[in-house]
Amino acid sequence: MNKNEKLLRKISKGDRDKIKIAVTLIKNNNFQLLDFKKLTSSKNMYRVRIGKFRIKFCAYLTHNEIVEIVRRSNNTY
Repeated sequence: MNKNEKLLRKISKGDRDKIKIAVTLIKNNNFQLLDFKKLTSSKNMYRVRIGKFRIKFCAYLTHNEIVEIVRRSNNTY
């Protein structure tokens, strides 16, 4: 079990459902409903805000790869 799966098990069902919907939209290249922003530290790295959670992902020509899902804090990028 990876770090993202552990986080999803610990959070509430409502937050988990919102994150799962966002991950599905990211994988389908449907960003219209998401609050996403390109990160300046990388050429193809983006983040999506879902309430108090952040999803970082890399966008490639053929697919998108979820890098990490983190709970927002004062130290979150």
